[in-house]
Amino acid sequence: MLSRKALLGIGILLLVMAASGCLDTPDESPPSTVPTSPSTVASYEEMGVSTEGDGEGSDESCAECHVNAYTSITTVGGKHTRRCMFCHLQHGDTPKCTDCHELVHGEQLKDCKDCHDEHAPLSVIPSSIYEQSCSDCHAAQIEEFSDFPGRHADLLCCYCHQSHGQVDACINCHAPHSVKMTYQDCLDCHPEHLPQVISYPENIPGYTCAACHEGPGISLEQNPTKHSALSCAFCHKSHAQIPECQLCHEPHTQDMSNDDCIRCHPAHNPLDMEFTVSERETCAVCHGELDDELRQSNTIHDDLGCVYCHPEHRYVPTCESCHGLPHERIGIHDDYPLCSQCHIVAHDVQNIVFNK
Repeated sequence: MLSRKALLGIGILLLVMAASGCLDTPDESPPSTVPTSPSTVASYEEMGVSTEGDGEGSDESCAECHVNAYTSITTVGGKHTRRCMFCHLQHGDTPKCTDCHELVHGEQLKDCKDCHDEHAPLSVIPSSIYEQSCSDCHAAQIEEFSDFPGRHADLLCCYCHQSHGQVDACINCHAPHSVKMTYQDCLDCHPEHLPQVISYPENIPGYTCAACHEGPGISLEQNPTKHSALSCAFCHKSHAQIPECQLCHEPHTQDMSNDDCIRCHPAHNPLDMEFTVSERETCAVCHGELDDELRQSNTIHDDLGCVYCHPEHRYVPTCESCHGLPHERIGIHDDYPLCSQCHIVAHDVQNIVFNK
């Protein structure tokens, strides 16, 4: 059993330790912003901590009790990496951030410590801590969500931004359109906060567009024309916008519409002409002389559409493909094996000249 003298000695020792601050818990809660009265807290001098000159060894003395604060400020303290006494003029004094800093984020965020650890001000802070305050600084992004609601707008900000300033790559959630697409390629078309409103720069590479628009990409690559040398954005100024052919090309006739153009010319392979209708007037725009011959011939050929004989552009059928050998019984084909030896004008077959 301890003697009265021993108990008295222990009591005096505990009082001295308490007065020096050495019984403070290392994981201290933020102290009051109001300086503690010097009458109740020991001064640095009383604690044996030097305040003169560089105060060599003084910060290490603080670290003996304030382990977490010392570790943070010496590793990730940034510009706050100063002597402890620069901010804490006396033991227990916690200064206001605005003693040195203005309200950087404006009046809407007055308490810096809501987001910033005073000993590690630029350290990563989970976004969930200030989820309700995002709109205070990022009003434009919140407004975009409001104006263009979508799946992204249904998510909390911290779903994509786990920490402040951290941006999650699109491909972490979305499969890329092609294996070589990068995060920046995604942003070339899809703004992060309104991804369904597609926009892109004038110099967007063709392979980016072809990732979604595979058919046009293949046509342009496999069928080189003047169109192939142009960027996609040259014709398509905005997504899903299809220009009128007449903006660049003179129409064959004044009354031609864009629909008339694409009936013959596929936009991404315009020289591979396709005839989906048998409008003779359309052919006659370029082949007027032949059309005049046919109209004046007064033959069954005149009753046929151009595409009946010419299903593809520049395709010229043989007479035999329709007529066979009509003069075989009288032996004319022996002397004139080619139909054109007699029917010298294909579009006026009754104009016969024997030309052996």
